[in-house]
Amino acid sequence: MLVGMPLGGKTCMLHALAEIMTNLFEKGLTEYTKVLHRTMNPKAITMGQLFGEFDPVSHEWTDGVTANTFREFAQMEPPDRTWVIFDGPIDTLWIESMNTVLDDNKKLCLMSGEIIQMSKTMSLIFETMDLLQASPATVSRCGMIYVEPMAMGWRPLATSWLDALPEEVSSGDGRDTLQDLFDWLFDACLDFVRLHCQQLISLSPMCIVKSTLDLLTALVTDAINEENPAENRHLRMWVHASLLFSLVWGIGGCLDDASRVKFDEFLRPILGGKEPDLPPPQSIGGRCDFQTPESGLVFDYFYEFKSRGKWRHWNDLTRGQDKFEGMEIRDIIVPTMDTARYKFLIDLCLRANQALCFIGVTGTGKSTYVREKLMRAIDHDVYKPFFINFSAQTGANQVQDIIMSRLDRRRKGVYGLPMDKIATFFIDDLNMPAQEVYGAQPPIELLRMVMDHGYVYDLKDMTKASLINLYICAAMGPPAGARSDVTPRFMRHFHAISMVPFNDVTLTRIFSALMHTYLRVSL
Repeated sequence: MLVGMPLGGKTCMLHALAEIMTNLFEKGLTEYTKVLHRTMNPKAITMGQLFGEFDPVSHEWTDGVTANTFREFAQMEPPDRTWVIFDGPIDTLWIESMNTVLDDNKKLCLMSGEIIQMSKTMSLIFETMDLLQASPATVSRCGMIYVEPMAMGWRPLATSWLDALPEEVSSGDGRDTLQDLFDWLFDACLDFVRLHCQQLISLSPMCIVKSTLDLLTALVTDAINEENPAENRHLRMWVHASLLFSLVWGIGGCLDDASRVKFDEFLRPILGGKEPDLPPPQSIGGRCDFQTPESGLVFDYFYEFKSRGKWRHWNDLTRGQDKFEGMEIRDIIVPTMDTARYKFLIDLCLRANQALCFIGVTGTGKSTYVREKLMRAIDHDVYKPFFINFSAQTGANQVQDIIMSRLDRRRKGVYGLPMDKIATFFIDDLNMPAQEVYGAQPPIELLRMVMDHGYVYDLKDMTKASLINLYICAAMGPPAGARSDVTPRFMRHFHAISMVPFNDVTLTRIFSALMHTYLRVSL
């Protein structure tokens, strides 16, 4: 069993080991063998689909994914090694059916009466976040490897990101300067958020740093002008400003309204060189030339990549957009600072194919902003939007049926939209599905399987169905009442952005615009 929190490297470790052993075998090293592995999420399908079941009408037996995989691997000729990987929560609802496989018998006993003997080259691997719902009998039958992501911290993630930098950014002292900026800002901001701020959902420091680096990747990609390299003469300043923007929305993006003010008051003195314990690094001249303007909060600005670059207020993007002639009052969305920044983030993440999740209480505009953006303000020649609303009764098979019904069969075992369009799914009320008795949420596990591995199992014949050109964004309320905590193994794929309640200025702007529109139409 591989056990550990997200971003510890469990999945990468397994896949890297399998690839290395296969490569060494192909190079002629006889002590190694080729490795074939098959991954399934036991909570993304029903028990019958996992192991097999009798049809209630015809009483005909249908094999499940595990039965098919075991039979296929048991019949393979040695010396190839085969790994059956169960990637998902472990609980007694399904793991107890594996007891005869885990003990010395190594036999899978099906309800049909069939017994499949594991071959000597087969291995069972369980990949999970914790063992809270596993019985001592199950744990005692397996070897344990605990993968702890916090021991090494965020620096391996940052190093990996720096190693993949484009030449335009890393050339000269660009890479070392970015490393200095990370060392200067990341630890201080992460500690402050952990000790003094309130997040709408709990995120680990590793997830926060990954989100920050992903946003920085998207911004750097936008900043680099590949067609005209001469335009990149200010790229160094653009990248440093992009780092600040990514830091604000990566580390501070999931904070509540009061914590955003605290984060602003903490960050500004550091950027201004007023904190003697955190002086700006010498690689940027001992001073920060890319800080935001003094007025407002650091959350109120975005960076424009023109000439030397400059910070602009979100309200600059709303000017001239308050004309609503011919529109019904109920269809009007008044442009505000909130609409500008959230739509900017949706655009940024769409272009970079990075999943985005908005979190906020009822009435903050989560669903409205996303639906407006996907229906009216994206290129429908590239993106085709679909909408799924979750409820307490939503099941994994139901979600899979909805997704598969929107996609075409491209070739055997591969599904996607025609003409290489990107199927854009917006999942509303993401954390509404009811938890099972041991805490798992099958619809969430199904989506995690899609985002982790890129496929599901066909519900008719239990064969692998790969899903291509898929983008998922979501919205949900803070966990409370009927809304559950979503597993961190799924949330680590998303940029988590909090939508705070409207302030008085925004409410006044919305009311005034609607009132003026109504009076112009009525009088």
